[in-house]
Amino acid sequence: MKLVLNLLVTFVLFVGCQPKEVTKQDITALRDGNHENLFSFSNTILPKILGQEFKRFESGVDADKKNEVHITYGSNSALTFNDTSDYRKTSTEYHSLVLLRVGYALALHQFHRLSLSLSKPFFIQGENNPDAEIQEAEIFRTTISKPELDVFWENHPNFDPYKAPKIGEKEWEAVTAEVQKLWKVELDEFSRVKLE
Repeated sequence: MKLVLNLLVTFVLFVGCQPKEVTKQDITALRDGNHENLFSFSNTILPKILGQEFKRFESGVDADKKNEVHITYGSNSALTFNDTSDYRKTSTEYHSLVLLRVGYALALHQFHRLSLSLSKPFFIQGENNPDAEIQEAEIFRTTISKPELDVFWENHPNFDPYKAPKIGEKEWEAVTAEVQKLWKVELDEFSRVKLE
């Protein structure tokens, strides 16, 4: 009986201590109540959205002398469980999801362009280092203009980017294709990633 009671208490503590999934309603409440300071808002909201994948937020002036927001995210592990044939597709679709989540959260702020970078550690072996070492590398970067993001949200007011998409879900596939037509790929190093 004591063992059953200990297992039950452990189970309740485990379930109660799991991090709460962020919802569209949570983000909307935070977003609508705080759209003055982009820097402090981003450093508060992005860790809620991206968790440990959030790396950094930067804001600066782009080549057009307009305000650009740059966000870097990615796993902190050099390991991957993706199949080599699906790595590009899976990573690009996930990048679409991150872009939509971040774009929705920052929708009330004023900036010209959103730049989103996927950066993660890799085992890198080069001429100068015959033994592979782990180094952080940016492998994918896209930019999208704020007006295009605004139009996307006007056309999809009920779309929930915080609800995890299911494999083969038609709405998600359509949205992914639409987002990928809107963004401009600034860096694509997927072909250099060798999965073993």
